[in-house]
Amino acid sequence: MAFWRRFTGPQLLKLIITVSAFAISYEGMSQGVMGAVTVAPEFISRMEYGDANGNVTRPLLQGGISSIYYAGSLIGGFWAGSFSDKYGRVAGIRVAALICFVGVILQTASINLPMMLVARIVAGIGVSFILCIAPAWTAELSPAAHRGDTIALTFLANFSGIALAAWIGFATSFTNAADGQFRWRFCFATQLLPVVLIAVGSYLIPESPRWLIKARRHEEALEIFACLFGDGDPADREVQVQYREVLETVQKEQEAPTSSYVKMFLGVGSGDVHLGRRIQLAFWLQVLMQYGTGIAAVVIYSGTIFRTAGFGELKSSWMSALSLTVGILGTLIAAFTLDRVGRRRTLYWGSVVLSIILFMIGGLFRGALEYPERKSEFATASAAFVFVYVLVFSSSWLLIPFIYPTEIFPTWLRAKGNAFGVAGWAIGYGGGSLLVPVMFAGIQEKTYYVFGAAMLIYIPLVYCFLPETAGRTLEDIDHLFASKSPFTWEEEKEFRIRMEYAERRRESWHEKPLDDRLEVSSDQT
Repeated sequence: MAFWRRFTGPQLLKLIITVSAFAISYEGMSQGVMGAVTVAPEFISRMEYGDANGNVTRPLLQGGISSIYYAGSLIGGFWAGSFSDKYGRVAGIRVAALICFVGVILQTASINLPMMLVARIVAGIGVSFILCIAPAWTAELSPAAHRGDTIALTFLANFSGIALAAWIGFATSFTNAADGQFRWRFCFATQLLPVVLIAVGSYLIPESPRWLIKARRHEEALEIFACLFGDGDPADREVQVQYREVLETVQKEQEAPTSSYVKMFLGVGSGDVHLGRRIQLAFWLQVLMQYGTGIAAVVIYSGTIFRTAGFGELKSSWMSALSLTVGILGTLIAAFTLDRVGRRRTLYWGSVVLSIILFMIGGLFRGALEYPERKSEFATASAAFVFVYVLVFSSSWLLIPFIYPTEIFPTWLRAKGNAFGVAGWAIGYGGGSLLVPVMFAGIQEKTYYVFGAAMLIYIPLVYCFLPETAGRTLEDIDHLFASKSPFTWEEEKEFRIRMEYAERRRESWHEKPLDDRLEVSSDQT
């Protein structure tokens, strides 16, 4: 008997959230650990971008060690998408755990630069599997009314992982054990905990019923739907309506020609599905979030802002870790607001508030330079805004670029489509890590003005091209993209027309006896 069969619907949903959270926490730790590792003197010396005292002489190499991780993610994301759509979400999560395990071991055991570069690529491939599959799997198992909240709760673990890695790095900075090697090797090794939990959890969870229907394993899919939405009763009306909707949608989708990544990106041969439009949204939403919101500028230079405020090295270090911890609170806020407020309105208010904060940080930073006698006052205020920025960012823009791609792609291509979102994440954050230092070197605090202005530009872009998905089933969302026009008002108009027809079909299902509908379901199996 499968372990998940022991649970009621609400209990099973909690198990799903927990296992998905283990996966996402690894991604957070994998990102956060580099902030602690790359400043360890022994690591700096061993990886050849500075001397034994921790003085960095080759900053480009330092950034490259971090950024090559995203090159691995870019490659792995497309592999993960194809693998998961072909072999299933659970199989993909198990492969993710294996690759992540190898990546952690290689990073922990690295003895020189070439080995570390290989290890970082492997780690990037592993985390791309997680980002491509875990959110899509969670979305496919969540009720429409709470899908955003459910995924947001799993991403609570993301900032928790980042913050945990930062605090572990802070704690290990006080030791010089093993000639300084323990400091960075232990930081890498701590990532094994979520990896082991992912591996164990993958044997406790059910497969996505939507993927099972695609794979023609209808009885298993119906059983999972019954457990989640009907207290174990496959004859429950909600279960049957959900099952029939998915069955019809998958059958229509499978009539479409198989798409390569190139055809998907260009939208060739996708007809009313409009894959190209969906891919552009998934990709650019991630790029805008990871680079265009200025998160890299704030996080990377938070230590500089704190030191400018007159805080010592020790205080600057723990304040940087504390600022990341604030992100946990912001993610928790998002978990309770995303489905209630909606995706679009959350991006609107987030853009306005983040723009104001970025202009404030830039202005205060300039004030500290222009008025040395009041440097401490300006910098202290600027440091306070770092905390406010992280709180607002994590409660608005952080999660939607991860949630949205899991909602807008059809079942037969959901993980494959989500790979383009992972590609946007890798390019956006990897590019930000490399370009933000260059921007600061050239235009200093005006970097914050650039990102602040960009946030205001995003508002009309969201209004025109990003349709609302909150509260809509994954099958209904397909109707949003049936319009020939990419503008949201035309998409909503087409959506209403198609939903009227869909509602009439649902009413016809209710008019039939439940036994008849079950018989149809069995025949189609």
